Amino acid sequence: MSTVIPFPQRPTPTDAGGISTGRLAPVARAVYTVAETAHILSLSLGSTYALVRPGEIPAIKLGGRWLIPKRRLHQWLDELPEATTEDVAAELDRLDRQEQRKRCRNGA
Repeated sequence: MSTVIPFPQRPTPTDAGGISTGRLAPVARAVYTVAETAHILSLSLGSTYALVRPGEIPAIKLGGRWLIPKRRLHQWLDELPEATTEDVAAELDRLDRQEQRKRCRNGA
């Protein structure tokens, strides 16, 4: 003969009318994952990690996981200097030269 001891009922979340919905209330998170940050910045996951590890993107490591505080990320973005059209042109020229050097080294 076995004895079954029932667990006490857990309180369930309710909607505004006091009716149980059976779902947990949404929790506002204070951090982004690296993948979420990569998506926000339109970067690859690898590029985002390359910016997180040396501290260019503000982040903290908890356990084996990098987390990016939302407020610090948005503050960091707000403080970045704005690029001028000359900056964009110079960067495009630099990328063109880099691509040409790669082609020359590969014999193409």
